[in-house]
Amino acid sequence: MSSTALDKHFVWRKLHSLLGIVPIGFFLCFHLFENSLTTKGPEYFTEHVVNKIGEMPYIELMEIFFIAIPILFHAIYGLVIWYFGQSNVARYGYARNWMYLLQRVSGAVVFVFIITHVWGTRLEVLMGDSVTKATLFEHLAKDLQNPLILAWYIIGVLLAIVHFSNGVWLALITWGITIGPRSQRISSWVCVFIGLVLVALSAQALRGLLAAGV
Repeated sequence: MSSTALDKHFVWRKLHSLLGIVPIGFFLCFHLFENSLTTKGPEYFTEHVVNKIGEMPYIELMEIFFIAIPILFHAIYGLVIWYFGQSNVARYGYARNWMYLLQRVSGAVVFVFIITHVWGTRLEVLMGDSVTKATLFEHLAKDLQNPLILAWYIIGVLLAIVHFSNGVWLALITWGITIGPRSQRISSWVCVFIGLVLVALSAQALRGLLAAGV
C-alpha cells in the first residue's frame, strides 16, 4: 500500500471512529434513554416521545443526514477494516485481539439488527399502512411477545452497547487521547460503566414494553 493510500486510510479511519461516537453513539444513548420511558405507559410514551420527536422540523432530513448516512458509512468502512485487518485470535489469544474480533462481529450483527429494527418501526410508521404513531407502542409490545423477536431484540441491543462502549475505548486510542497503559486502563473502566448504564436503560425499556404486552 502506497504512502498516499496509507494517508487516506488514516484519515478515513479517524472519520470512521469519530462518526461511531458523533452522531451514532450519541443517538444510541438518546434512543435508549427515550425508550426507557416506556415504563411510564403507552399514553405517556406516545405523547412525549413518539409525537414530540415526530413533530420536530425537518426530522426526516435529520434522520437521513445525521443518522442513516453516518451509520451506512460506518458500517461499510468497518467491513473494509475487517477485511484488511488481522485479529490473530487463534495464534495469540490476547484480550485486545478478542475485543478486536468482537468489535467486527458485533458491528456486522448490529447493522443487520438496525435494518430490521428500522423497518419494523420507523419505516412502517412512515408508510402508515398497519402501524401509526398512535399504535407504535402497542405494535412493539405485541411483537416482543414472540420469543424469537424478543431474543433478536435483546441480542441486537446488547451487541450495539458492546460495540459502542468498546468503540469509545478504541476511538480514544485512535485519536491519541489515551496513549499510555494507565490511561487506557482508566478509560476501559469508564467505558464499562457507560455500557452498564446503557444496559440498565435498555432493560428498563424492555420491562415497560413487556409489561404492556401482557
